[in-house]
Amino acid sequence: MVFKKMHPVQITRRISLGIVLIGFTLLTILHQKLQGFPAVDALCPFGGLETLLKYVAGGELIKRITAGNIVLFGAIVALGIVLSRFFCGWFCAFGALQGVFGWIGKKLFKRRFEVPKRIDSILRWVKYPVLVGILYFTWTTATLVIRPYDPVATYGHVSAGLSELWGEFGVGLIILILTLLGSLLYDRVFCKYVCPLGAVNAILSRVPLFRIKRVENTCISCSKCDKVCPMNVEVSTVQAINSPECIACMECVTACPTKKPSLVATLGGKVLNLWTVVIIGLAIYVGAVLIGQVTGMLQFVPPKLTDLASKGAINVADIKGSSTFAEVATAFGIETEQLYRELGLDMKKVPETTKLKDTAAVAGIEEFETDTVRFAVAKILGVPYAGESGEGAEAQTTAKQETEKTNSTSIETPTQTSVQTAQPVSETKSPTAFVVPVDFVLEGTMTIQDVAKVLSVSAKQVIEKLGLPADIPVDKPLKDMKDQYGYSMGALKEKIKQ
Repeated sequence: MVFKKMHPVQITRRISLGIVLIGFTLLTILHQKLQGFPAVDALCPFGGLETLLKYVAGGELIKRITAGNIVLFGAIVALGIVLSRFFCGWFCAFGALQGVFGWIGKKLFKRRFEVPKRIDSILRWVKYPVLVGILYFTWTTATLVIRPYDPVATYGHVSAGLSELWGEFGVGLIILILTLLGSLLYDRVFCKYVCPLGAVNAILSRVPLFRIKRVENTCISCSKCDKVCPMNVEVSTVQAINSPECIACMECVTACPTKKPSLVATLGGKVLNLWTVVIIGLAIYVGAVLIGQVTGMLQFVPPKLTDLASKGAINVADIKGSSTFAEVATAFGIETEQLYRELGLDMKKVPETTKLKDTAAVAGIEEFETDTVRFAVAKILGVPYAGESGEGAEAQTTAKQETEKTNSTSIETPTQTSVQTAQPVSETKSPTAFVVPVDFVLEGTMTIQDVAKVLSVSAKQVIEKLGLPADIPVDKPLKDMKDQYGYSMGALKEKIKQ
């Protein structure tokens, strides 16, 4: 039996991690299948830090982030100050997932591997610039810039299917696979080297309240504590574990074979029973969650559009991918047929009960974004909407071109419909004739300059070929400008082939 020789504290820790991992996984699956369940973005405590500056500055949240993220992050801060990285060792779903693969790896290879100490000591610092980079670019762009590369967000969308997974989280999927494969060999490889939330907890652990200390006169130097540590912290040679890598799992304490305590958990310098530490940790985290619930901030699911409409507080930006066409029409008081006409969709092919995020699959088109619906509603109502990126002010109706693309190889320039005064769009010019290699693939990460360089033509020729406005920036990735200039990557990929 797995738990037969395991210390009760470690059984409790594994049960805690198991509940969190299973719960996290089920919620992300249910979110993909049903309405009313939180998205993976709303479940991640790190989102609270990502949006915190924007929230403090103007009372607004970054897209996809809820007030619940701030509550969860607040719980981690409180927990980190009192019990160091207790969250990492007891409540982290992604840490638990790595632990599962680590257990499988032990069964397969009958041992655990260690990264050479010199390389390991360098790699441990990587998570700190990762943290700084994420916060900087999230603040400057007001978007979840890390999302396409985030293995946690990727894991939360596995149930959406490989096509959507690869299309939206291609890089994140690669990182997720590498992380899980690495976990077969090395304990918590992502936690040690890359995790930005781990970096936050490591910084909080500098507050010297919780420490595991070694009683030298009873220690027999057997090094069992070193061997069981999932973070490869050296325990047997120090008086107190001051390493920011300690995740308060207390594996070292429970593995110690001496009859008299040789490793003890302390809080504020006072020795505590292990169960007391566990109870304090659970009380802080669960208590913070309950406070969030009482204050009404702990909301993982955004209110329904119809509820917002009844309160008179609805906004075009409140339209979510989990909303249906019927809900959008009802909430904003517009005719469903009018919405479909504006979007260029066939009601017979795409029922009004279809979730917006499922439209592309149901309609049989390459791409359809929720923001397209927001622009369409804004146009119908005659209200301003700047787009999800916040960089443009044109209401774009690109779905119609996407739909027509399935029936014709001729793609027209997406219609530009102004909701408020915006930068004028130049008239479409005839595509400049130049040969595009058959194996050339236009990627959203490319800039117009990149395309021009690869195809050995001028940026102006590329702009004309793609039917884009003459004033479009040539040094920004194409995927970052599609909302502002009203095109989809699918349409551009077709145009470059013509």
